[in-house]
Order: sequence, then structure tokens, then C-alpha cells
Amino acid sequence: LVRACKICGNSVVPRHQVERAMYFHCSACDFLQNFYWEDHRGEAHAQEAANDEARARLWQPGSAEHERKKAWEILGLMTSPIAWRSRTIHALLRSIPAYERWQRYRAHRKLKRVLDFGCGSGALVREFLYEGFECIGLDPFAPPNTPHVLRTSLTNARLRGESFDGIFAIETMEHISDVLGTFREIARILRPGGMFFVQTRRLEDPDYQTQQERWFYLREPTTHVSIYSTTAFRRIARKTGFRSVQFRGVKFARFKK
Repeated sequence: LVRACKICGNSVVPRHQVERAMYFHCSACDFLQNFYWEDHRGEAHAQEAANDEARARLWQPGSAEHERKKAWEILGLMTSPIAWRSRTIHALLRSIPAYERWQRYRAHRKLKRVLDFGCGSGALVREFLYEGFECIGLDPFAPPNTPHVLRTSLTNARLRGESFDGIFAIETMEHISDVLGTFREIARILRPGGMFFVQTRRLEDPDYQTQQERWFYLREPTTHVSIYSTTAFRRIARKTGFRSVQFRGVKFARFKK
């Protein structure tokens, strides 16, 4: 069976066998991917169980104070130009009340309506609402009846075009099989000038360089199906309607429409 890259369509080569899944690498995109769920389309219930099990094991809910700090960290990274120019300066300034007030003012000006894509239990959705933002979450594997959360896929949600100022995905994009379709839909529902903030480990992570298939991101092969790089994200941005993408460290990326 010939495999094709989910980004560029070029042929891919086997790179890592992890449990039941083989990860394939595209040299043109520097993109690591597996096709586990494409090969097991009739096992949607098993995919939901795998996601639920991984979330329960890896993502224990934090305190309200922890979630509030996390929400404002995301908002700062979505809207602050300083955060992307110098991590050191941004870290130092965060302890200054005036800088925090400026961040809050800027966030409220730029992000009226926000989507948490892959929101899990909806903890960050609740914090964004508490802070005065209009926010909804979307996650097909969210607990049933979670307030302000759509328990469906991005495509099935049929959200109105150009209806969000900002979208963020925290440890979500590695779970996505339909990479280009998902990014195109996110670009469609973002307003012009809107931002898509992504937190996911990339292949430039030194731990991957040294550990290869023992890297913790590859130890979840039935849920971590797409592992990106800066090259992969730049190619995706060009193909799906984003003007640019910026990077911060090996896990943050910010796409601008």
C-alpha cells in the first residue's frame, strides 16, 4: 500500500514502528504522520475511548487559579507582539502590573469572540467566559452536556464564516488526521486579521532528536497521528489561507489570517 503525505501528496517512507502504528515521514514537508484511523474507519468508538483514556491519564484538571493563569498565558501569546520577539523580555515584563494591564486591554480589544478547538472538559472555556470574553469550545470527545461546548467535529459544527477573532488549540493538532481540511475550516471561520494559536510539540524538539521512537509524543500512536515541524506548518499556512506563521520555542505557533 503506497502512502501519500497528508500535506503535499508526495510519497512517504516508514520511520518509526510504535505498537500497532507505523509513523511515516515526508522529507519535503518534514512531517511525521500515521494512518491508524484511516485504516480503522469503523472503530470510531475505539477512537473515542482512546482519547478519553489518554486525556484522563495525561491531563488532570488544575485548580481555578492554575486555569486562570493558563488562560492569560494563552491570551498573551495570542495578542502580544513582545512575546514573539523576546521570550526573556516577555517573561520579565509579566511580573510588572502595568504590562499585565496592557495585555488585558489588548486582548479584550483584539479578541471579542474566541473558540477553544479541542477544549476537553471546557476548563479554559469557563475561564475565558469568566474574564469577559465570548467563548465557546469544540471537542467531539468532551464530556456530555458540558456548558458552552459543542460535542462534535469542526466540520459538522458548521460554524459561521469569519465569526471568530481568535482560535486556540492546546495539545490538539497532533490528534488531527485531516490536516489540510481542518486548517482550511479554521481559516474560513476566522475573521480577516484573526489569529490561530497552536500548542503542539514539533520535530525540532531536542527530545525527539535524541529519543526518536522513545519520545513521549510518539508513545500515543492511536491519538498522536500528526507531528509537525516548522517546515510543515509553513507549507500548511500557504495552502490553507493564512498570511503567515510565527514560532516560539518548539511547541508554540501563531498563524495569522
